[in-house]
Amino acid sequence: MMKMMDKSLMKGPNAMTRKKDGFQSEMLLVLPEQFVRDYAEHPLAGGLFVTDIGYFPHARHHYRERKEGCEAYILIFCSGGEGWVRIEDQPPQLVKKYDLLVIPANVPHAYGASDTLPWSIYWFHFRGDQAQHYIDLLPLSRSLLRLDAQDALRLTEWFQACYTLLSEKGYSLPHCLHANQFMGQILGMLALQRPSEADQLSNGYVEQSIRYMKQSIAENLSLAQLSEQANLSRSHYLSVFKSVTGQSPAHYFQQLKIQQACTYLDLTDWSIKEISGRVGFKDPLYFSRAFRKSIGVSPSTYREKMKG
Repeated sequence: MMKMMDKSLMKGPNAMTRKKDGFQSEMLLVLPEQFVRDYAEHPLAGGLFVTDIGYFPHARHHYRERKEGCEAYILIFCSGGEGWVRIEDQPPQLVKKYDLLVIPANVPHAYGASDTLPWSIYWFHFRGDQAQHYIDLLPLSRSLLRLDAQDALRLTEWFQACYTLLSEKGYSLPHCLHANQFMGQILGMLALQRPSEADQLSNGYVEQSIRYMKQSIAENLSLAQLSEQANLSRSHYLSVFKSVTGQSPAHYFQQLKIQQACTYLDLTDWSIKEISGRVGFKDPLYFSRAFRKSIGVSPSTYREKMKG
């Protein structure tokens, strides 16, 4: 659980102590604006691309405040020490070792290092048509996410690879595309982080229910049977299942049946009538209609197509 902090701790250093120079052993690179504009318009780069990247070790007196926000999304990973972040009018939050924060584009914010235990941070600024879609996948709790040691190491390795490509290999399109892929890997990894306890519980119910569906592929399970097997009320089971899979249990179960039918069509010489029965369709005509609606062709046409 992310800790809140006293507002007096996040006022930032005064005008005399705010850091204007760099930090010892820092890494910092800002892509020229002309390159950024070119990449934003390129079909291979415009979805997600890095504009700024850096590493500030033991960044005493580090402080940033952007009252109008930043044009790019900002990702900051704290590898040691402590700092704080305030986004819009939300209360400030303490940022500790292995915490990661994401600041949306064009949102007022401020952040800085602790006076007593200044943070070390890896950071990216990134833009692109797909940037918000990546952010929407992250299991953020008020813009923060805690990583374990293994994922923290993986993130710093990908950061280093991205920084090396941009700082040592130049700004050519192939190098930038490769660097942006590391940015995408980092965001993809973050999307796989452990969800909240409530989400984990929901996922567990759904995983158990899907196993039950697969074991009962030849049957026609009702909502009452599925909810009873999950030990949930019908309404709660339906809500949980749809929130995790995006589909109703009935539709998901039918898709599993069609998927299994494809396997039978590929690997056996059973008749379509027999396959229909083995996946729980009593009427072969109804099975064929459902199969065509899902796959786009009839079962017989599907069987004739070359695979692999």
